[in-house]
Amino acid sequence: MVFHSKISFEPQGHKGYKEKFLIITSVFSVSLWFIAIISHLAYAESIHIPALFLSLPEEGNPSITWFKKGTILYKIKAYEEAALAFSQIGKDAPQDIIEESLYLRSNSLMKTGDYSKAMAALNLIPVKSTFYSYALYTKAMISLNDGQEKEAIEYLEQISKKFPAENLALKAHLTLGFIYLESNQSAEAIKHFSMIPSDSPFYMQSLFGSGWAYASMGRWVRTVVFWEELSSLYPDSKYTREVMPYMGHAYTTLSAYGKALEQNGVALRYYNDSRRKLSDIETEIKVKDMKGIARAIDMIGDKKLTNDWELYHGLLSMEESLGKRETGKENNVEALINASKKRRSKIIEDISESLIQRIEKLKQQLSESSINTTLEIARNLRLEGGGHISNDMIFNEP
Repeated sequence: MVFHSKISFEPQGHKGYKEKFLIITSVFSVSLWFIAIISHLAYAESIHIPALFLSLPEEGNPSITWFKKGTILYKIKAYEEAALAFSQIGKDAPQDIIEESLYLRSNSLMKTGDYSKAMAALNLIPVKSTFYSYALYTKAMISLNDGQEKEAIEYLEQISKKFPAENLALKAHLTLGFIYLESNQSAEAIKHFSMIPSDSPFYMQSLFGSGWAYASMGRWVRTVVFWEELSSLYPDSKYTREVMPYMGHAYTTLSAYGKALEQNGVALRYYNDSRRKLSDIETEIKVKDMKGIARAIDMIGDKKLTNDWELYHGLLSMEESLGKRETGKENNVEALINASKKRRSKIIEDISESLIQRIEKLKQQLSESSINTTLEIARNLRLEGGGHISNDMIFNEP
């Protein structure tokens, strides 16, 4: 209506009507363009990325196409769609693709909670398959999720015995260690933790678990040996933060008050250093520095944040795959890429906001730990000097 009010409808001759027609046509074109933009944004906002990606037509071998689609859908954590894609792979596909798709399909079904179908898919993987050991591990995870701990242990023991040279065997040992630790079978837990070498990616967790296993047995000397190594090798890990308050306590329990005093001083410096590191990382997060975000996620060790970070990279992988297609022939491809970029942007915003909140909370926790450590230092000073602890000096052990 605003545009129309500016157009004169008084007779202006042939030329006047032509100009008037051009103005109306121009206004109409601009309006259509604007509507198209708004509609496109609304479409990008509303489209279901996994479903649209699954529906894209592909050329070439159908089984290979479905396998590639399923793999990308698995990366973007679209497990229902991934399971559907993998189920389309025919028996004429290469054997290695059939076996890997069965493994990935079972994992997808496990993620959706369909344990029976997941187990059925795993049972189709031949014993001689490269993926058989991985299938056993997935069976163990399904059993644990389903409350069948005894079955889970059996599957994990099979992996550790039949595939000792595989890295997965170390993961099986680690999982068994924590299962036994949780059920107060500390000796069994230690046996499995001890199987993990120092060059393994699971060594950090094995040091953490070993320390707790020995602590539960009252063997504090062994506990501090493992935790000292843990804090030395992995100072920024969440596992070190968890054991740090207990190390001074362990030495105090051993009546090694001088060592306890020294350890409490180490803890105090550790908390101060950690707060400074967190403040630096916080600055990096605010400017969306990706390396800083990755460091923060690793330090905090939150599963949801890790999953969101993996989803971000999964979407990026999908965009790279779509970028190789001829977008001019398929409007859906361009819309899908735009929707994915928008989703990634939202993920980073959410991760950054959550990290800032978590870092502030963690800094507060570290400050409180520093106060407790200061009190513990005073306590150990008194004990080292042969004095007694008055009631107002009693430190509540964490």
